[in-house]
Amino acid sequence: MNFTDTLKSVDLVLSTGEVPLIVGESGIGKTALAKEIAQENHWSLIVINGNLLKEGEIGGLPTIESYAGVNDKEDQVEKKATVYAVHHKLREIDEEISQGETVLLFIDEINRCEHTVQQELMNLILNREINGYKLPVGVKILAAMNPSSKYSSNFDYQVVDMDAAQENRFVWLSMEPDYNQWIDWAIEAGIEQNVIEFISTFPEYLHKINEDDLRATPRSYERISSSYKIYKDKKDSIPRSVFLNVIKGNVGRLIAEEFVSFVESDYRSLISYKDVFSGNSLPESIIERVKNESHTRLYLSAKNILKNLESNLLNNSDDSSFYMDRLIEFLKIHPVDLKIGIMKDIKNSYPEVYKHAIENEAFIESYFESYRLIR
Repeated sequence: MNFTDTLKSVDLVLSTGEVPLIVGESGIGKTALAKEIAQENHWSLIVINGNLLKEGEIGGLPTIESYAGVNDKEDQVEKKATVYAVHHKLREIDEEISQGETVLLFIDEINRCEHTVQQELMNLILNREINGYKLPVGVKILAAMNPSSKYSSNFDYQVVDMDAAQENRFVWLSMEPDYNQWIDWAIEAGIEQNVIEFISTFPEYLHKINEDDLRATPRSYERISSSYKIYKDKKDSIPRSVFLNVIKGNVGRLIAEEFVSFVESDYRSLISYKDVFSGNSLPESIIERVKNESHTRLYLSAKNILKNLESNLLNNSDDSSFYMDRLIEFLKIHPVDLKIGIMKDIKNSYPEVYKHAIENEAFIESYFESYRLIR
């Protein structure tokens, strides 16, 4: 499943009180998904990474506590009991619950830890208690792990597999990267424009296993975006070879060389919101650019423009007829198949734009005319 379908599936499973288990390769967005679910539901998110835990850590180290008791003769005596310190992540849960919050406990890398740690986490996940500590009622649990060679020979992660009884206690959800959804996310997240264009041009590089080299993952391109922004600002002081080595350290040699060549090519900025909506009419220069641009660049331009238009209409809808008329004028000069795709995106992803668009007769006519043309 892609990101969106996995997110909806997790939400459904959590609502039944069961524990969803996301199975997906490293770096495809499992943690980002947990953050989004918590944010959408206004829950507090607490993350436990199994790969970072040592034996006995999550259960708490044992200490001796004295208490008053009686012996066989009913004399008052001091007795000793073993108690366990509460791990700081469990204490964070108690603090959030005490403030009336619902907590989403995200336990990641449950098969990338020591076997003893895995058993402790399983006790917490499946029995909701560990060494006398009980999870409060207001805690929902989401778990995640990397794929295992137990189920496919395509994976080479070093993992600790669960037994059949443990596997049967989860609702398994397999998550795979989807470059179209990644692009939507990247635009919203402010990923560097050239990085987005690179993945739009080479979608197979978003998640690429390179033989005898580093694998590229969606997370890799977040890091590349940050590095590229700094490199652009300090190009005079950062040698190209240094920048190339940093990119290699994220995605491997082959993709790094492709990326650096891509960003060094003759680059022209995308058509912007200001280009389209400034002036009394759509400039001839923009009309010519649309005719000469690739589908990929036109689509990315449209996504950026619609994002800005959505925000503008939310803040000021008084002059919506101007914006709708100009948007229709801009879309009419696009290739018909791309125009239909953008119009579908308006319906699915930009509710404020869509609300005004369906009230505009020219928009409706343009939509059905486009369909007639491709039949």
